[in-house]
Amino acid sequence: MSQLIVFLALLFSILIAIFAVQNTTPVDVSFLIFRAQTVAVSVLVLISAALGAAVMLLLGLAREVQVRWRTRQLNQRLKVAEAKVKEAETPARVAEAAPEAPTFATSTEAAPPTL
Repeated sequence: MSQLIVFLALLFSILIAIFAVQNTTPVDVSFLIFRAQTVAVSVLVLISAALGAAVMLLLGLAREVQVRWRTRQLNQRLKVAEAKVKEAETPARVAEAAPEAPTFATSTEAAPPTL
């Protein structure tokens, strides 16, 4: 699966590069208070792609940190639960290891009355 993702990312990068090379027309750019004159479309495309990749990287890192944090919490809870199970099993094992008291056979018949 990871090879497919790398292949698709490489293919997408090649397509962006081809698009950028074919579109070198200078344009004026204004964004909020930022203004630039005569910037090539290819530069804008490459900057946009780089910013998109950076945002995706940050989102991926945030998700990875969240998953690792959750895994650490679950591992700690698992250790506590295993310790409780072991503690609960210990008295049962001690009882199993102790010898049982001898049992005597009891008769179901009633003893005859003595006079």
